[in-house]
Amino acid sequence: MIAAQIRRRIDDGELKPGDRVPSIRKIEVEWQVAHATATKALSILRAEGLVEGIAGSGTVVAGGPGDRAARGNPRERIVRAAIEIADADGLDAVSMRAIADRLHGAAMSIYHHVKGRSELVVLMAETALAGVVPVDDAPHGRSRLESAAQSLWRAYRRHPWLARLGLDALRSVSPMVEYKEYVKCELIGRGADPVAVLRYHLLLHGLVRGLVANLFGEESASGASWWFDGEEKDLANEADDVFALGLRGLLDGLASGRVNKAKGRETR
Repeated sequence: MIAAQIRRRIDDGELKPGDRVPSIRKIEVEWQVAHATATKALSILRAEGLVEGIAGSGTVVAGGPGDRAARGNPRERIVRAAIEIADADGLDAVSMRAIADRLHGAAMSIYHHVKGRSELVVLMAETALAGVVPVDDAPHGRSRLESAAQSLWRAYRRHPWLARLGLDALRSVSPMVEYKEYVKCELIGRGADPVAVLRYHLLLHGLVRGLVANLFGEESASGASWWFDGEEKDLANEADDVFALGLRGLLDGLASGRVNKAKGRETR
């Protein structure tokens, strides 16, 4: 098992805290496995707390034997506290003071583990989006694109503040990088060129982000009566059905069209 081999290298000290672990691409080449299998290995290690995504550095070892708790836990507690605050009161409510109050500590001590709010938001997104990439080894096809979108939808529904972050803000968040590569791999397998890949990536992400912002965001309009001629109707209660409707239309369009590589557009 790939995850077990990398875990052994971490436990033996061959890979030390802060060292980069093999990327998805390197795992694919070194172990001669599929993209989904390589992704699954890193997802397992991330879920175990052995590795973490660092902006500008990729995926690195989060801690080594004996010092993992001492090194990783304080920052993990800070990030978890920040997520709890954002889940309850929105992203604007997240501050070093608010986190310190929640953890019954001093605000300045947080800077020993997190450089500032920008890095904190990235770490929050890393944690909130961990595991969004489906890790099954099913054949390529519509079901895998559907699974990818549904996985992202569930993460955004659990943490609506993610809708405040655009794709540019998420460009260094490793789960989103993995998600993008996963979608790209599926679309290229269908004959999509780079322009078409970008289009559908934007559409899939936009569907998730837009619905969450409208139905669960800080300025949610899910129950706005003016949408329904004065009748109150809380669409948040039907969110999954609304998402399924949008996703089905998007994937139907992909399935019924063909990619014109020369012009970079989809045609009948």
